[in-house]
Parts: sequence; structure tokens; C-alpha cells
Amino acid sequence: MSNAVSITVSLKDSSSNPPKLKLKDSEGDYSDNGQLTTKVKKGANITWIPDETSGISSIEIVKKSGECDLLTANPTPNGNKYIGQVKADPGSCKSEKYSIKFKIDGDDSTYTDDPKLDLKH
Repeated sequence: MSNAVSITVSLKDSSSNPPKLKLKDSEGDYSDNGQLTTKVKKGANITWIPDETSGISSIEIVKKSGECDLLTANPTPNGNKYIGQVKADPGSCKSEKYSIKFKIDGDDSTYTDDPKLDLKH
């Protein structure tokens, strides 16, 4: 398991209400219902990458308040990607849910999905 993880965010179905995401990470985990659980190491760098060829026009990654804190801070934009980092010492925290806010081509609405990060030792 690498200390750098990429998560590709793709649009599965823009005609569903709400639109559905599919996510794939560089660790080989894949989910086409948006409920991806990504396994990460302490101190890992995470990059979320929108698959703009799928119809995603933009993404925003947001930590959920009141949840367990695996991430050091809210992920930050870097071009069309978002970058985050897992804490080197997350204490007893083993899992964190976060939100992906996304827009699709031809639609001004913002949609949200809530995947999860799991800490692996």
C-alpha cells in the first residue's frame, strides 16, 4: 500500500436523480455507487481527480464536521484536483467520512456524495 493514493471521481449516470458517481482509487478499490472506502496509511497523501471526460465539470472535497479526524485539514484545491493528507498520528480514529460536492456538464446544480477513508496499519 503506497503512501500516495489517487481517487478518480467519475460520473456514472447523469440522468438519475440525483446523479450517481463512480470512484476508483490507485489501491485497486472500485465502486460505481459512490460509496467507496479507500484504505490509507498514516501520513498518506491523497489526490482526488475529476474525470472530466465522464461529464463531471468540477469537484470539491470537504471534511465532515463532528466526524473522526483522519485528515490533517480540509483538502485544498490544486488546479482541478484536490489534495489532502492523513494525520501521522490520528489517535484512536480509524475511519472518516467526507463529502464530494460535484457539478456536471450543462447543470448549475451542486450534488453531494459521502465516501469514506479507512485507516490501515
